[in-house]
Amino acid sequence: MATARTARLLASVPLGTSGRLLTFEAGEPLGFVGGQYVIVDTGIEREDGRRHKRAYSLVSADSGQRRFQLAVYQHGPGSFVLHSAAPGAVFSFSGPWGSFLPEDAQPRSTLLVATDSGITAAVGLLRARAFAPHRSMTKLLWLRPEGFGFFPSESVEQMAGLAPELGTLPPVGHPERLEALRAEVLPHAAVQAPERVYLSGDGAVLAPLRTELHSLGMAEGTVRLESFFNPPVRKAAA
Repeated sequence: MATARTARLLASVPLGTSGRLLTFEAGEPLGFVGGQYVIVDTGIEREDGRRHKRAYSLVSADSGQRRFQLAVYQHGPGSFVLHSAAPGAVFSFSGPWGSFLPEDAQPRSTLLVATDSGITAAVGLLRARAFAPHRSMTKLLWLRPEGFGFFPSESVEQMAGLAPELGTLPPVGHPERLEALRAEVLPHAAVQAPERVYLSGDGAVLAPLRTELHSLGMAEGTVRLESFFNPPVRKAAA
């Protein structure tokens, strides 16, 4: 069972029209690496009696381990609680979790692809100290629907030190979303021939894209996926 930890909200500022950047202070160092996430207990109950707990990527640099930042997109009751919280509020959380991490210090050509709110995982990864050797060889693609009001691209560049190349996708669940994603990403992959690819966001379209990248010659383990929603269904053991 995950050990519950607590953190106090120090500041909350708008991030675009539908997001907030929250700064917390924990009682002890988190021990996280950029690209990981925490699971926050929002303190409200669901209809089934369980608590609303939500995963949020750490967008702050991992050079600081007691103060950390979460970028929260307002979507559902859990995020509403965080958006509404005033400085001084205390939240329970667990983590850090996740394997959306740089492997080692050997510089590698890297392609980061984020859809929708998955940009937060890309920002955290880019700010990781261990990712520094790869940054000059990295391209960041951020694909989202028209009018997506979360995390302005200039804020991404300011925090991550890398300007995202922007593209447009149909809304989540649209039947042409996967084809639009392929049309945006595959030409970049063909030109750049990246040694590593990181995918974060909509698992419904990113999981098939990962499969296609493997079929085009990228070895298993060289394409990492962090599903923010619509996670791929795990196959049952035979």
